[in-house]
Amino acid sequence: MADLAGPASKCTCPSRKFPCKHALGLMLADAAAPIDAAAPPDWVVAWTSGRESRAATAETKAREPQKPVDEKAQAKRRQAREERVATALDELDLWLRDLMRRGLAAARSEPYAFWDRIAGRLVDGQAPGLARRVRALPGIAAAAPAAGAPRREEALALGIGRLALLIQAFRRLDALAPEQAAAVRAAIGYPVTADEMAARPDRSDEWAVLAHAVEDEDRLTARSLWLVGRRTGAVAQIVDYGAPGSPLPAVPAAGQDFCGALAFQPGEPPLRAVFRDGRAVASATGSLPGGTSVAQALDGFAEVLACAPWTESWPLRLTNVRFGHLPRETPEAPAFGIGDATGCLALRADPRLPALVAVAAGAPVDLFGTYDGFGLSPLALVADGRLYAVPAQDPRPVLMRAA
Repeated sequence: MADLAGPASKCTCPSRKFPCKHALGLMLADAAAPIDAAAPPDWVVAWTSGRESRAATAETKAREPQKPVDEKAQAKRRQAREERVATALDELDLWLRDLMRRGLAAARSEPYAFWDRIAGRLVDGQAPGLARRVRALPGIAAAAPAAGAPRREEALALGIGRLALLIQAFRRLDALAPEQAAAVRAAIGYPVTADEMAARPDRSDEWAVLAHAVEDEDRLTARSLWLVGRRTGAVAQIVDYGAPGSPLPAVPAAGQDFCGALAFQPGEPPLRAVFRDGRAVASATGSLPGGTSVAQALDGFAEVLACAPWTESWPLRLTNVRFGHLPRETPEAPAFGIGDATGCLALRADPRLPALVAVAAGAPVDLFGTYDGFGLSPLALVADGRLYAVPAQDPRPVLMRAA
């Protein structure tokens, strides 16, 4: 059944997509040749009546006066959460000390349940951001060596060190600037409320949409949309979450421009943002705004680490760089690099790298990607005035010409 006024639909099929293919087929059939009017069956009447009843209830609640905010109760809830988080971080601190006392070799032999136990305790203590980092550690410890990636022992030590830094930063929140304190809270897993985002200032610009990146995160699908302001040069990351297989909100495609305003979440340095008012338009140019040399990009990454040393990766924009082969002393050493007269960066192993190199054809290009201190993961490049975005979900070595 389908209600074209909604539009809304319902189907008995087990599809997790909405609307399902049967509802879409019904709507398309009516659009091609309007279906004759007839008395609806009882099961359709029950569905439409339920929708009307729910809509009326929602409208009635919207007209009701809002209850005044109980500031004392709100402060009490905040204090209770602070205490739960502090207790969970104390347990994590003791767990990390025991882990380091035993040594990284012993940690690598632990089963997944060993890591999941403390991660579950962090979830109970309302620190989901730290729980995500802990659950990533066994994968780091067991990962096979890859080109452009740190050694397992080094990567594991880095992950543990970032957790320890966050614990110490949380214990010193009062000594941090407000934006730095907000960044610590975000890393631990404190949500940003709608009221907080409503109070954030707008940042208007012509935002070039560079790339989409999709990854699995805590049983959810996380899609990152990367944008760069053409006037301000600011980089923004807009993240949407959804259940596996479910549709995510519609966003501008790579190669388009979003003309309008974004609101950045609290934190220093700013990166995560949400859409405000604006619209997507065709891009007039495929340039990469705000590109720098390799040396300047590394200096910027160092500044980010000085401000937030628990940062796992950061976007870099490079201009007039060339691809090249790197000398390989071991099979795990990176095979490809990108560089200019000021320096060189290793590229993370990726089956799409040969396609990127082929598009560049030996000429200088502008490159956008995320850097973790060891290797750069390319997300888009600009060659001959055209933007080529790396497909978000296609593992084959192909590129999508976006503009």
